[in-house]
Amino acid sequence: MRKNKHTSGENVPSSKRAGNGMNRDIRWPDLYSEVAARLPEIVGRSRLTVGGFSACVDVYLSLREAMGPLGEAAQNCAEGAAMLAELTRRAANGIGGELFVDWPDGPAWIDRHISGRRAVGGTSAQAAYMLAQLGAPALIAIEDRSASQLDVLHPGTLAATSNGLVPVSSLPTVGDARPPHYIFEFTAGERIGTAEVPRSSRTIVRFDHSALQRDPAFDQAATARARIAGAGILCGFNEIAPETAAAELDYAAGIAAAWRSAGLKVIHVELGDFPVTSLRDATIDRLLPEATSAGMSRSELADLSRDGEAAETAAIRIAETYGLARVCVHADEWAFAVTRSDPDRELEALEVGCLLASTRAAQGYFAVPKRLPDSARFLAPPLPVSLRRGGWSIACCPAPYLERPAATIGLGDTFLAGTLLVLGAETIEPPVPKPAEDTP
Repeated sequence: MRKNKHTSGENVPSSKRAGNGMNRDIRWPDLYSEVAARLPEIVGRSRLTVGGFSACVDVYLSLREAMGPLGEAAQNCAEGAAMLAELTRRAANGIGGELFVDWPDGPAWIDRHISGRRAVGGTSAQAAYMLAQLGAPALIAIEDRSASQLDVLHPGTLAATSNGLVPVSSLPTVGDARPPHYIFEFTAGERIGTAEVPRSSRTIVRFDHSALQRDPAFDQAATARARIAGAGILCGFNEIAPETAAAELDYAAGIAAAWRSAGLKVIHVELGDFPVTSLRDATIDRLLPEATSAGMSRSELADLSRDGEAAETAAIRIAETYGLARVCVHADEWAFAVTRSDPDRELEALEVGCLLASTRAAQGYFAVPKRLPDSARFLAPPLPVSLRRGGWSIACCPAPYLERPAATIGLGDTFLAGTLLVLGAETIEPPVPKPAEDTP
């Protein structure tokens, strides 16, 4: 494990310093270039990541381009008009997240008037796609093995079968597909309706609840490999139906407990944007005690914070309440984590996650970074690079920020893949020096 240069100003080489006064004048473009150069070595130490229980098909749409055909069709459709009004409101305020619309005919209505690009969706599936793209092993739960679902997964992502683990590309297709999710993107500076968009983001529109991907072969295979795996992902709880939530959460908590008993060290719950706070709170109360790590966006942490509470204080409170070893928070411009473990390793995990997400934002889809995106800039993060708070270490870094990215879809999931790549990798212990021999 490398010794991170960011933990004190004196340890940062003078060639990496710049006179901007941010985080001890670290020259972040140079350091992110070093992260890109180190990626092959990190991937070479990677261990298996196991992920459940979210996989779906996403349909990518530009909100600005969709407003024409959908706006015209919505003149005779009250449900469509209400949905577009909410999407416009969100774009005008730079609000992304997820939107549940109780309208079973919604997908067919959209498909009649506009078409979009189909791609992989779901946190565990997207994280696995990024890991496979890098060349790191990832196994996910796949109950839906329809042609539509398998077509959008990375062909190198691993699936469990009665004959062992196989790449998704070798799976036979079975059954009908689940309904897709529709993702409406908007970009800073665009004019949608009468407003100019202040922030690039996207809104995920769902027209039904999504059950967890229950895959018995995955459950068995992931638990059997938990001791040698690097990390596990638990996600998809913001999409489950309220009437089945208790059973779904019990199922996922049981899997997490089995992983923990089998020796998996990093069990991460990614929260997501919940349609109702009661489902969010039930997920937190049931899942976090079985996990070691939790992740969320800046807005999701804000919803869990008390009045006047600093972000890092809220993260530590959540971690201590549920017995977590770490809590990670990501935003457009920065990321931070509170941890009981090695803060240098945590900072490297944040940097790799931010670099992968920025590269995807610049390229428009999953891509292996070779260097920093050309248009990336660095804004001051809310915390120093490294500090202590009681028994907690806090690591923070600016993200390579793109004001007008090519895409905003899946950036949090891509960030998650990078953090777990580092946290789950095998460590290289420095050699123990031999004791000096006595000289006669």
